[in-house]
Amino acid sequence: MHHRAKDITGLRVGFLTAMKYHGSDGKKSLWEMLCDCGKTVVQNASEMQKQKKRGITASCGCMRRSTIGQKNTSHGMSHHPGYSVWRAMLDRCGLSTHHAFYNYGARGITVCEKWQQGFDAFWQDMGPSYTRGLTLERLDNNAGYYPGNCAWRTRKQQCNNQRRNRVLDTPSGQMTLSQASEEFGIGKTTLTYRLDQGWPLLAALMTAPKAGNRKSTI
Repeated sequence: MHHRAKDITGLRVGFLTAMKYHGSDGKKSLWEMLCDCGKTVVQNASEMQKQKKRGITASCGCMRRSTIGQKNTSHGMSHHPGYSVWRAMLDRCGLSTHHAFYNYGARGITVCEKWQQGFDAFWQDMGPSYTRGLTLERLDNNAGYYPGNCAWRTRKQQCNNQRRNRVLDTPSGQMTLSQASEEFGIGKTTLTYRLDQGWPLLAALMTAPKAGNRKSTI
């Protein structure tokens, strides 16, 4: 075990128990966790300690599948789009093998205890405001999934709220770079280039691109 890695042998988080050091992902210590069902999974040590403090009921995924199986027999909505949203939310926050875990569970984004209990609980809070085609968005991208921090949005609205999107204080108010591009009629690539080159925001927004050169970025 690396000399800087904290020994969490025996740490129990929900149904998982830390068994042995598994190495590092370059930044965080990884530990082999034994689930009560007998399966082992590798988890981020610091994330497991955070979940312990928050009282998260973690497992290798077996308890979630068990809960899902039970709920399928009662709510009859396993094929509804909202059900897929709920499942994806749980997986990207709780499964280290999920392709999006790095951007969610690994950085501390969790699902509230109520919604972990089953789809019925989630749908009780979010179902009344759902319209087909909308996606689930967290209003504060640094906080987790819980009733006061979630809302249904169009895909365009959600893209405007992504962490990587720049927020600008424009003459028309605060908006994302994508929104400013649309509002002021400046191509997103051109606007990005100008700001990266140090242009004052007002000049970047109000200066019309040079005519007669489609490849021009200024």
